[in-house]
Amino acid sequence: MLTFADRVKENATVNGASVYTLAGAAVGFQGFATAFANGARLQYCVESSTQWEVGEGTFNATNGTLSRDVMLSSSNNGAAVNWPAGSVKVFCVAASSAIQRSANRGVIVATTGTLSVIEGNARWYAQQPITFASMDAWVGTAGTGSSIEFTIKKNGVFALNGSITDGAFRMAPTPITFAMAAEDWLTLDITQIGANTPGKNLSVRLSA
Repeated sequence: MLTFADRVKENATVNGASVYTLAGAAVGFQGFATAFANGARLQYCVESSTQWEVGEGTFNATNGTLSRDVMLSSSNNGAAVNWPAGSVKVFCVAASSAIQRSANRGVIVATTGTLSVIEGNARWYAQQPITFASMDAWVGTAGTGSSIEFTIKKNGVFALNGSITDGAFRMAPTPITFAMAAEDWLTLDITQIGANTPGKNLSVRLSA
């Protein structure tokens, strides 16, 4: 599992494609030993002049080193940089690949304020293929007199529906199998809001 921390930057030495030997925190930053436990797996960026490398590595607190396990991108056409012997700067990052994976583990579609029966037009687009396995929902204020009903559409076509029971605040997680391709989009329709008191602030979550 990847570990992240803020404001981690160190001077380091390296020779060729070897591990990075950490040499102390840069001024104004914390060092890897302060931020991470021994054996922590993390994402890093290293730079020196016009050369740079983004990858995943393992922090060895005993030896004071950071390994170069997986290359994500670099100035060497994506391969490990063959550094000349000398000093570099190494810092902890959240690489774009990690952010993309995180963003695509799930999505929340929501509408704020007092609910009304509407056909939603705000779209959420999938950035890459994803299959959702669970759906749940909640409101800030429960509807009374009848259930709150909603529909999820994919590319403008009915895909899923759900409801929150009269007087309740949540719909329990429900197993689903719902696949989306990259650039497919979702909208949220509200079809029933509570006959006596309408609910408020509906959120529907799809989880991978």
